[in-house]
Formats: sequence, C-alpha cells, structure tokens
Amino acid sequence: MERKKFYITTPIYYVNDVPHIGHAYTTIAADVLSRYYKSKGEEVFFLTGVDEHGAKIAEAAKAAGKEPKEFVDSLVPAFQNTWKNLNVEYSEFFRTTNPAHEKIVQKFVSDLKEKSFIEKRKYEGLYCVACERFLQPDELTNGKCPDHGTKPEKHSEENYFFLLSKFAKNLLEAIEAGEYQILPESRRNEVIGKIKAGLEDVSISREKVEWGIPFPGDESQTIYVWIDALINYYSAEKIYFPNSHSRGGGNLLKMDPRVKPEDDFVVWPPDIQLMAKDILWFHAIVWPAMLLALDLELPKKVFAHGFFTVGGQKMSKTRGNVLDPNKLVQKFGADAVRYALLRQFPFGEDGDISEEKIAARYENDLANGLGNLVQRTISMINKYELKTQNSKLKTETQNSKLGKLVEELKFDQALAEINGEVSRLNQYIDENKPWGLAKSNKEKLAEVLGFVFQSLSSLVPSLSPFMPETAAKMKKQLETLEPEPLFPRLD
Repeated sequence: MERKKFYITTPIYYVNDVPHIGHAYTTIAADVLSRYYKSKGEEVFFLTGVDEHGAKIAEAAKAAGKEPKEFVDSLVPAFQNTWKNLNVEYSEFFRTTNPAHEKIVQKFVSDLKEKSFIEKRKYEGLYCVACERFLQPDELTNGKCPDHGTKPEKHSEENYFFLLSKFAKNLLEAIEAGEYQILPESRRNEVIGKIKAGLEDVSISREKVEWGIPFPGDESQTIYVWIDALINYYSAEKIYFPNSHSRGGGNLLKMDPRVKPEDDFVVWPPDIQLMAKDILWFHAIVWPAMLLALDLELPKKVFAHGFFTVGGQKMSKTRGNVLDPNKLVQKFGADAVRYALLRQFPFGEDGDISEEKIAARYENDLANGLGNLVQRTISMINKYELKTQNSKLKTETQNSKLGKLVEELKFDQALAEINGEVSRLNQYIDENKPWGLAKSNKEKLAEVLGFVFQSLSSLVPSLSPFMPETAAKMKKQLETLEPEPLFPRLD
C-alpha cells in the first residue's frame, strides 16, 4: 500500500536576523498543524530552516571579520534554540549551504535553461538592498520600500531572467480550478489581480554577489538568493526522501547523511506552505511558475498570514519593540506563548500583540481558567474520596468540530472553543457547589465531579497540538489525581 506524507513548510528564515515573534508565529502555526495531523495517524514531514546566501550576509560577515560560512554557522543555533524553547518539533531543519541543495539548485536552473525559460538581458531598475530585490514604482510608498522605509537604489546590470510572463494563463487556470489554493481569500484575490495586470519576467541571477550558488554555465554570476531559497522545498524532498516516487523518473541524489533509504513515501507536492504576506509574491507566483516550467506538481495550499503590531506600533528595531520569543518563554512558558499568539486574532489577518496582552491571556484564560479548573476538580475528587474511573480516560480522540477549525487554520476560533468549554465547566462547578453537595447529596456530588473530570479528559487531545506540555501534564494529573499548578502565578 502506497504511503503518503503530509508535507508542511515554513519559509526558510534569513539567518542574518535574530528570531523574532513573526518568525515564531509562522513556525508555531506549522507545528500545531504537524502535531494535529500526526494525532490523526498521518505521516508528517515538517520542514523549516534558514536562508544563508546573499549580499546582506556577505556584508555582515565582512563587518564581523569572518568568512561567510563561518559567520552563518555562528547564527544558525539561534533559530534552532528558539524552536526548541517553543517546543517546535520539526522533521528537518534545512540550510541552504547544504552541498546537496546547492547541486540540486544548479540542476533545477539548468533544466529551466534547457527548456528555454531563461534568457540573459541587461536590466535597470530600483533595487532595495534590504529586500534583495528590484521593486516596481507602484510598489513604493512615498518613493521608499514599504517594508524597510528606505529609498531603493538605481541599479543596472546584465542578469539571467526567468520568463515568468509565459505562465500567467497556466497560473490563473490552476488557481481558478482550485488545484492550487491561495489563502486567505483576500490574498487569493490579490494574486489573481497581479496576474491579470500582467507578469514581467524576473531576474534570477546577480552579477556582483559572490556569496551564493554559482549560476550554471556562467560563474561570473550567482543564482539570486530568492530563487535559491524557494527551491529548498523541492531539494529537501529529494535529499531526505531519495526514493519518493511522487515525481517519477530520474535517479535522485543521495548526498545527505540523514537520508533514510527505506523511505519510499509519496512526498511531493507540499500539502501546505505557510508564510507572512510580504513574501506572497515569490511563493504564490514566482515559485509555482518555476514548477510549472519543469512539469512539477504545484503545492496544494499556500497560506499567507498577516503582520504584528506591538502595542499598536509597527515592530521595528529602531522603536525597540521587537519581541524576543525566548524572553517571552522565560517569563510565561512555551505553551502560554503558543496559546496567546494564536488566540489573540485570526491567523491570516493583521493584529496587535504585546507582553501585556500575553500576560492577560496567561492570567485570565490559563491560570484562572484552565489551570484553576484542573486543580480544583482533582483537589475536590481527592478531598471527597470519589472514584473517577481514571483507567477509562478517553484522551485519544480529537473533537471533530475543533479538528475542522484547525484544518481550516482558524486557530483563534479553536482556542476560543476550548476556552469557552473551560469557562462553562468552571461555571458548572460554581452553580452545582460540590462543597455543599458533599454534605447533602453524595450521589449528585459524584455525578457533578465525574462529569467535569471526563470533560477535562476529553479536552486533552484538542489542547495537545497547541499546548503539548500542558496537555501531557493534564493527562498525568488526571490519571494520578496529583494536582500541581499548570500555570503558576506570575511574579
């Protein structure tokens, strides 16, 4: 029987930037999906990693007095440690300096050349160094890059171009047929609008950027860092699953020591690719066009979430309001940070977050809500010496309504449902007053606390993808009837 992997990706984050709350947001969402699909018994391949090439890295390495490879090697652990602190269980952490990836990227670009989808041309345009890309005049805000607030430089050089304009019709057909989904709906409409307005060919090489993958057949140029980065989703599948037969044909490379020769899954294409909305253009238009050019299947779903403001202001280093997820974990714990980020506003929309808002969620929803409910329930069961039939705990089954919300990436709604159930159970205890029933009606007392106990046990699988540590502690406490604070009071 053919085995299928559920393939989830985050972007590979630019390694020159320390992990911030935006990186964490995407990666936590991917981890929730990964854990959810695993709980359904699916084989999941969850890919994340870092993008290590480009002019910005070379400049930063020079300023630090290091060679580029030595420089990126020193930065990678910051991402790996952050994901560990946030309890993110990725399948593979990808690095674009992997020699196997570099070879696959060159082969991918060579194949595009052989199919006559690449031409060499002279190009002049407005180049944003921070974005590492050319910007169209209509993309600027008051003559400046909308993302970095800097004025792009006029730049002219001879580059290789991918003939993106040839794929407008095919892209539209795939999107409108639903074969290739772009979500949420507003992003889909944005992409369709851009395609219908006309696609221009895109430069896929750089003339004077040495820290990159040499362009096949012309070592005076390197492959544009964005093209290199996008291909990681494809090269990762080839490297880690050399026997995957989802594409058909060809001997696949076996260059990575982590290759597992027994893996013969159908892996390609990605089932869902997550990212922030500022990189939607590359992921929803350039990337699928490259795949179409080589007759490769398109990702099934691309989902671009919104941006954070922090306390009502755009997050920026100059304002000093960039939230470090590691510091938040130290203060609130990984599960509370995961919960607060996904609970605060709909995934896909812009929203505001702050340390104060995380603290409020911690106190109201978690400490006074869920934590209080678990502790008071178990304490009363012990106090009143009740039997709970804890050997029959049903903590395996996902709530179908909550599962559907997770599959639709409505994380805030799923967590609101869970929080609502916690509130209802706390209210149920307050209304039925077990402390009074202990004196007047032992049978009713057992019924009330037994109901709350079983309701809590049924919440465990739904909580687990969002708050894995909390769910595990809950399950253990319900089994052993030894209560401990799930969310200790904040200092």
